[in-house]
Amino acid sequence: MMQTGIDVLAFLRQPGLEELASCFQARSYPKKSTIFSPNHPEDLIFIVASGRARLFLAYEDKEFALAILERGDVYSTHTRAQVSALEDTTLLCARTSQVRRHMLTLPEFTATMVRVLGEVLKHSISIIDDLAFRDVQTRLVRFLRFVATQSGEAQPGGGTLVRLGLTIEQLASLLGATRQTLSTMLNALEREGRVELRGRGVIFIPNLDALDR
Repeated sequence: MMQTGIDVLAFLRQPGLEELASCFQARSYPKKSTIFSPNHPEDLIFIVASGRARLFLAYEDKEFALAILERGDVYSTHTRAQVSALEDTTLLCARTSQVRRHMLTLPEFTATMVRVLGEVLKHSISIIDDLAFRDVQTRLVRFLRFVATQSGEAQPGGGTLVRLGLTIEQLASLLGATRQTLSTMLNALEREGRVELRGRGVIFIPNLDALDR
């Protein structure tokens, strides 16, 4: 859920960018499948065309989620991170060397990619900042507010409905917490009337300001 606010897919559909767009080929992956691992042989840049993917680090039996990649999000394979499909997902993939070549000849594309990479870096710094300086409950509240403002559904009677589409385990991994700790926090917020848990991955927030307080 990086939500860079930059629609790279729409950018690639602009007239005059047909050659660049042709570099990106669609690849589809079923739900729960591994998309890329650290040992992936290809050096690729990819864009999420549909579905959602989980970006995470893994060591032995431990995992730490870095982000949920959604439609329009951009990432690459040349990192230690792994990528798996949270649901049926289609990516547009291009070799990094091809993209780099077009960046040299298309200033507008270079500017767009710099903005995208800047937003990705901003997201990464936010993760580090939260883990280093904020407790679990604060991280949870900040995350819920972020998702609510980005993709929440305003309800007729007031409040915001958030459809995370994540299990407790996945959300805990994303926030750097254990499943038990996160469940305790969510139940406490519900007892205080700041959220209502409405089924798997669905949370109703009566008042965003009250959530912060």
